[in-house]
Amino acid sequence: MRRLGMVVAVLLLAGCAGLPVSGPVLVGGPIGVEILAEVDYLPAGPSEGASQREILDGFIAAGASPQSNYRIARSFLADSAAVNWNPMRETVVRGVYASVETLSETTLSFSAGVSARVDERGVYQIAPTSSVSTWEFGFTRVDGEWRLNGVPDLTVLTEVAFESAYDEYTVYFYNHDRTAFIPDVRIFARLGDPVTAVARATIAGPSEYLPNASTAFPLGSELAVAPVEVERGRATVDVTDAVQQASTKDQRDMLSQLGVSLGQLSGISSSVLSVNRIMLAVSAIPGVESNPRVDDRPLIVYDGEVGYSDGLDVVPLENIDRQIVGLSPTSLSYDADTDTAAVGTREGVFLVGERTEQVSTQPSSVDPQIGGGRSVWWVAPETPHRVSILSGRPQFTFTGPWPRSAQVVGLEVSREDSRVAIAVNDGGRGAVFVGAIAVDEDNRPTGVSGFRQLSVVADSILDLAWSDATHVAVLLTTNGVVHVEVATVGGGTSLLGQPQNPVRISGGNAGTSGLVVIAQNGQLWKSRGTGWQSTGTPAELLATQR
Repeated sequence: MRRLGMVVAVLLLAGCAGLPVSGPVLVGGPIGVEILAEVDYLPAGPSEGASQREILDGFIAAGASPQSNYRIARSFLADSAAVNWNPMRETVVRGVYASVETLSETTLSFSAGVSARVDERGVYQIAPTSSVSTWEFGFTRVDGEWRLNGVPDLTVLTEVAFESAYDEYTVYFYNHDRTAFIPDVRIFARLGDPVTAVARATIAGPSEYLPNASTAFPLGSELAVAPVEVERGRATVDVTDAVQQASTKDQRDMLSQLGVSLGQLSGISSSVLSVNRIMLAVSAIPGVESNPRVDDRPLIVYDGEVGYSDGLDVVPLENIDRQIVGLSPTSLSYDADTDTAAVGTREGVFLVGERTEQVSTQPSSVDPQIGGGRSVWWVAPETPHRVSILSGRPQFTFTGPWPRSAQVVGLEVSREDSRVAIAVNDGGRGAVFVGAIAVDEDNRPTGVSGFRQLSVVADSILDLAWSDATHVAVLLTTNGVVHVEVATVGGGTSLLGQPQNPVRISGGNAGTSGLVVIAQNGQLWKSRGTGWQSTGTPAELLATQR
């Protein structure tokens, strides 16, 4: 994960073992450079005799320094304002250019283009294109010096300052029957006590983008003591009395939630719950999946066989390989847990398992995908903006926040079956959305809602894949160059270089290093660092694994 993807250029040329010394001249994309933002920013406080404009500029700049509860930023405020100002109510990410106007002798306005906002829960949201906001700041004299006494409850940061001061943290909630965790990425100040922020977010419940997620914490639960105490790697999370009234099973589930959420943070190896500083005698329930895994080997179709690519060999699927090959597949999505597959062909869409069932008599305009509850997801050519789902009978369709003129060009269900990533192209622009899946008691999809647009900017999109539980890898075109971009669901993006002539992408287990693409000539390429390396393995088709 990048620190919200601080990248100053576009692409890395990939797969280059050495410099070419012969052959035609090729045009490559510009080189991307990853900037490490590990240096703590400590702005100066107000100087003697500073003007109103200097005080305002200093205060806004100091918003990038959350240490000691924004001590430096508060030094620009009059005493009452310093006590009442809540910098964590909202964080606004602005462009480079801003304007300041004088409204009165003691009031200035500050205007800037806004690219994103982060609310007090740490939920990141892209701002509409060309969004501009204006805020008013009031001044007063304190011992002869100008100080701010009227400030909005927010911080306003440039993209560079935001990327260096904030980080991505994953908060976990349960699916409908608490058999798997659903990740919810939040953005918090890196030096502003992320342990307490993550604990508070876990207790408060999922964001609006996960309407079908559940939590073990009862309604009204809150963090009672802040900051969270951490001693010898153990985090003690003190909560309100509502938790004490819950059943032992619910308390154990709460502790499991906290354990997986806080366990990602450096220096924390275990968590305990307490009420009124009295520890609850419960232990976490092991075995709940937070990042379901698939086979590390690419799943391919080659030379009449369906199986895992193992060097130059293909290890066939044990039960349904012959059925799949017999359909002459053009695409394949396979679920190893249920041993079922969604197969795209020129004659339509098929569900292959214990028996073969034709789902659609028309080919799908995108590669059909297998989902939870043996569901099949595809797009009918006559309605390219709608997604069809068969999860038992009858089938149903849905659309998202994209216009009717858009065309769905890729989709994939997440491995815990709670979300679906969808790519659309519309009028020379590509976009990626993630929606939350509602299911019935048999884990069959019944609807999709809670759509969130990811921070992907593209002229067009070719394909996408889940690289892990919180990241979607997107094969896209920008300025005529095809490359891979990885987007955090609820955060920023990073660039992953330019494979040679890619047409499809598939995810693995090790984040970006598990990604595989297939080129137009059938060669497989694997992600290596910030580039791509040929595996030397041919394939006719690269499958999606779930």
